[in-house]
Amino acid sequence: MKRLLLLAFLSATTSIFGQYAYKEIPAPLTVSTNAVIRNETTEVVLNRYNKVHVSIERVVTVLNKNGLSAIGASFTYDGAKSIKNIEATLFDKNGERIKRFKEKDFTDVSASEGYMYVDNRRIFLEFVPPAYPFTMVYTLEYTSSNTPLIQPFQPIRWTKVGIEKSTYRFSNESKVPIRKIERNLELYNIEKRETPTSLEYSATNIKPIVVPYLAPDPDEFLPLVRLRPRKFELAGVSADVDTWEGFGKWQYANLLKGQDELDKEVVREIDDLVRNVESPKEKTKMIYNYMQDKSRYVFVGIGIGGWKPARAMDVHELSYGDCKGLTNYTMALLKSQGIESYYTIVESGDDGQDLKEDFVAMQGNHVILTVPMEDEMVFLECTSQQIPFNYLGDFTDNRRVLMITPEGGEFITTHKYATEQNLQEANTKAVLTSDLVLSGTYSQRSEGLMYNHKYLEVNSKENEQKLRYKHRFGHLNNLELGDIQLRNDKEQIVFEEQLNFRTTNYVVRAGDRVLFNPNIFNRYDYLPKPDSDRQLPIEIRRGKTYKDVIEIEVPSDFEVEAVFDPIHLQTDFGTYTASIKKVDPTTLEYSRALVLEEGRFPKESYPDYVEFIQQVVKNDKSKIVLKRL
Repeated sequence: MKRLLLLAFLSATTSIFGQYAYKEIPAPLTVSTNAVIRNETTEVVLNRYNKVHVSIERVVTVLNKNGLSAIGASFTYDGAKSIKNIEATLFDKNGERIKRFKEKDFTDVSASEGYMYVDNRRIFLEFVPPAYPFTMVYTLEYTSSNTPLIQPFQPIRWTKVGIEKSTYRFSNESKVPIRKIERNLELYNIEKRETPTSLEYSATNIKPIVVPYLAPDPDEFLPLVRLRPRKFELAGVSADVDTWEGFGKWQYANLLKGQDELDKEVVREIDDLVRNVESPKEKTKMIYNYMQDKSRYVFVGIGIGGWKPARAMDVHELSYGDCKGLTNYTMALLKSQGIESYYTIVESGDDGQDLKEDFVAMQGNHVILTVPMEDEMVFLECTSQQIPFNYLGDFTDNRRVLMITPEGGEFITTHKYATEQNLQEANTKAVLTSDLVLSGTYSQRSEGLMYNHKYLEVNSKENEQKLRYKHRFGHLNNLELGDIQLRNDKEQIVFEEQLNFRTTNYVVRAGDRVLFNPNIFNRYDYLPKPDSDRQLPIEIRRGKTYKDVIEIEVPSDFEVEAVFDPIHLQTDFGTYTASIKKVDPTTLEYSRALVLEEGRFPKESYPDYVEFIQQVVKNDKSKIVLKRL
């Protein structure tokens, strides 16, 4: 009998763990794959409006080191989140168990990541894979009293990761009305089952995806389900809202109201600062500069779920704060002068995602300040000591954001920088000597979003500046740089740079002839990969304009034997022109202009886009022929 029981146990063990063998993965899921989600099950129970219980089990077969992140064995928690269980089990490629990791084997650290003032922690698993492929079974169970956003169903979270099965179950024991948003489920044949108190979604056999170059917002093509109880709680503060108006009123009353009080001495100081100024915009600018000079940015993640700003007086006395605290502080300083401004929530990042107006919920990862003026909305980024007044850059430009007012939440759009505003304009005077050494002066002016990537360079040391230039102009051999001058004009929002240069072995010798590329500095060198099976539109979020004029003095013992004809490319994606002309017997002038247009283009036009960029890259390398006399 004991032998029969042992055989039955071994058989059951094989049936349970043998399924984790690499060979059991359907072949289509292993093509161009870093990992495969064998089975992921997420169970969410909303016990009450202020208590949620979440259980996750994720079985992942990792094929190479690039797939390690798909294990996801990491969790950030705070006082509102309580871990009930966390563990993992490692299997080899045949599904044989190697090691089991209990909670004590996980690393538990402060989630400050160098920040000064946070109260959350992160627990994660560190291990060395014995060999690839291997399988990890990761389980996590936790409860939370913060319920404004429920754990979402988001089966595709990594590129080049196949999904054998992913299941999400939600149970509403609280009976609180639930608001949900579903995106792109039909594109992946995701099954759905729904009852008055439960939801279940199931995804199977999804091949690995690669998000293509210049793809639109992932919300347009990836599957996603987000849930929110109409009544919820955030760090002990409850809400019952169903519109952006109500949501904004709740945030104003519970997060902002009373946080903007300033002592009389501070108000008097600001009174003195702007005493002789009449223009509200000029007053706003002076107060903004005052805030920048006085304070510095420090991340703060405590309080009401990391959402409530610090008191304005605390920020004033400490002279530091996070985006919430500094924005609220600036708002309080302006209010002391009768200037209304509004705390504004934004999803920051250069991918420029809008807040989703069709789903009333906590959104965004950053805060800026909006100051309505007669002629425009002024937007203030309060975390930077150096960014110009009313300038955003690509961190928060041209996207839908939520302005919090006493009357409720209001959606507005931040500044958009047009193609012609985003200008990089360079001028070069170069001299080629008889021994083929090239030297001269280079100057460049950057405006609009081009300024955004430049203005902080003025604070770097000279050796750092030289390293950046050598990396930027890596095609110039033995590049020597001198007399680097950088000027940051915050009033005009223009960055200017000038330098002397010297480079050798720049030209290509061919007997008594020399091949010379007159486009010495700014070359477009990124070649997008062809994609004959592109499935998504092209989204070029920002237009850019490049202009170059290069004057070249050739040695008197050389003559210009051949130059290229003027080049003109005109497409929906932009234009490119390049030409060279003789100014006098020993002087040439090269002119180049590249305009890359913003816009959305159909997927069928992607080959045309690739062809346009290929032509730009090719023509940027066009050469002329000089012949020694």
